[in-house]
Amino acid sequence: MDRRRFLLTGAVAGSGVLLSPLGIAGMGQGAQVREYAAFPQSYVVEFRVPPPQQEATVAAVANLVQELSAQKGFLGATLKQMQGESTMVKNYPPVLKGMLAQADVDASKAGRLPYFNVLLLRFAQQELLPRAQLDGWVQNRLTPLLRFTPPGATESAEFLPLTGIYASLIAGDREAIYSTTDAIAGFLARQEDQPSKSWVTVINHVAVPDSVREELEAKVAPLLQVAQNTYEPKDDPNGLGRPGSRDNSDYRKAVSTEILVNTEPNGALRSYLMHGVWESVWDHENSHLDPRFQQSFMAVAPYVVSGPVEPFYHTLYLQNRV
Repeated sequence: MDRRRFLLTGAVAGSGVLLSPLGIAGMGQGAQVREYAAFPQSYVVEFRVPPPQQEATVAAVANLVQELSAQKGFLGATLKQMQGESTMVKNYPPVLKGMLAQADVDASKAGRLPYFNVLLLRFAQQELLPRAQLDGWVQNRLTPLLRFTPPGATESAEFLPLTGIYASLIAGDREAIYSTTDAIAGFLARQEDQPSKSWVTVINHVAVPDSVREELEAKVAPLLQVAQNTYEPKDDPNGLGRPGSRDNSDYRKAVSTEILVNTEPNGALRSYLMHGVWESVWDHENSHLDPRFQQSFMAVAPYVVSGPVEPFYHTLYLQNRV
């Protein structure tokens, strides 16, 4: 491995994903917006991991979840590893569809990138989220796993984890759209993307001026409804669609969708995560070619000043509330 290349690409390649929505763990941010307090909340950690430490990282998350499982309001947890990035979210020509879907995994195998992980710890509402405990876990138990000694060096370095508190505004799956706090909490407590299913997750990262967030949030429900309920071909008798591929424009309905907002501004910006689970990369990429989705996204696109950046992930660990 080229030490200089590893450090530079490891530090820079994910910055568009990591730095916009989250803050450095332990640095303390402004007061949360109280109107989000009743919504289900997620403690989100995005972090880079030296590949040899990935197994220990999954074990550390599992141990944390065991500790949290008895706490009131804990809904579950999922840990996912970035595998690549969507090209269709950027409206690139269809010939480039799926070109970067495995780029991060391939780069990690070649020693050019660390792994990029995202951890979502789910809670029923703000007052039930033990932020101090979770900040302490990040600092004392996760961060030591992110240390590495570059080849040829004598001193170690570490990747900084980035954290944020996000409220789930609306969600959906193939059964229904969930817009009340109780319904969203129920949805979060029964996630289905177990590692064995080999489904793909997308998390679209965008930021808007904080001054217009109320206008934006009035328009996200129709966007999610289209993202959740459309499929191709439209006349599929099963109402589900057909599997997408590189060579067609078909796609199955999303398994699930969710829109989350950072409860704290990042300067003058407010960050959002659009979290979806699909049966395949091709289903997701083809959905962006559907004029119905393109039209619905145009209602929110003028507000976006950072992004969209939409990585693909695969699930490493999932534990729902028992």
